[in-house]
Amino acid sequence: MDKEWESPDYEHTLNELNLELEQDPHNIDVYYRRSAVCYELGDYATGIKDLNAILQRDANDALAYMFRGYGYGRLEDWQPAIADYSAAIALVPNYAKAYFNRGTIYNRLGQYKQAIADFNRAIALNPEYLDAYYNRGLAHNKLEQDLQAIADYTQVIRLKTDDQEAYYNRGNTYNKIKQYDRALADYDRAIELNPQDLEAYYNRANVYHKTQQYELALADYTQVIKYNSRHAPTLYNRGTTYLAAQDYQRAIADFTKAIRLNPNYAEAYYNRAVAYNKIKEYQSAIADHQMAIKLKPDYAEAYGNLGLVQQTIGERRKAIKNLQRAATLFKQQNEPALYQYVLSKLEELDRK
Repeated sequence: MDKEWESPDYEHTLNELNLELEQDPHNIDVYYRRSAVCYELGDYATGIKDLNAILQRDANDALAYMFRGYGYGRLEDWQPAIADYSAAIALVPNYAKAYFNRGTIYNRLGQYKQAIADFNRAIALNPEYLDAYYNRGLAHNKLEQDLQAIADYTQVIRLKTDDQEAYYNRGNTYNKIKQYDRALADYDRAIELNPQDLEAYYNRANVYHKTQQYELALADYTQVIKYNSRHAPTLYNRGTTYLAAQDYQRAIADFTKAIRLNPNYAEAYYNRAVAYNKIKEYQSAIADHQMAIKLKPDYAEAYGNLGLVQQTIGERRKAIKNLQRAATLFKQQNEPALYQYVLSKLEELDRK
């Protein structure tokens, strides 16, 4: 017969611990045990009170500072958490876990240089500290120190060859620095380790799109949509892939779905307008460009393409007005190539 496991009887345990403390109010071990039960119950504030009691009796108890720092962290009370980890480090300077925990708080606060300094110290004390490498990689990413981040994720993978998150994050970093083959290899491995990782499918699809592997991109976007048919960005991105593959009707269908989910999706209106223009549905293209501009008044590309559509159907004055607006915006947005392109189109109109 299978044994049935019962959940811990926390109420009974707490009653027993309370009785022990009534008999011996200075029993530090019981305070530790009761704080642990409170933490198990998610009652960090009460658990912290027991750790306060310990520190009142022994101000040099580094472990109590560590546990109290953890409780403050769970309560997102960051400064007391940092203070407690610092106190533990002052008492035990080679306390790798204290440096690591303080580093994770600094990461949460966006103080990435301080976080990296703490992770460096934790790794110096424990060169096999996998979590410290991983979190240092995250901090390096935030500081756009991408090669250092890749080195850290690689170290994590060396220590744990099936660490799916390390492959995924290293893939994202390779993607960012345009090392697409390596990014794809890491996404492949991440998906192999976790076939339900929709973000890995999504980001792999983005790389396939960038490298013009449109069929593979479409397959990955479709995989994401299979599990989440209401994710507007995936529908939008699949639409842009259909657009690049010149499958304009499917592109329009995906942009339309994205717009239904997010009526303020200016980019979806813009790209649907481009698709409508390709199939010569000019009035629909004009309406979508105008909607994109309404949602995003500085949308230079939308003004430019609107002008080109109007030029195509012979609305010269409107075309000139919108192309001039596009030129002004491209100049303001420091897009010299696009600015020059629009000027050339205006010159064409002037010659007519």
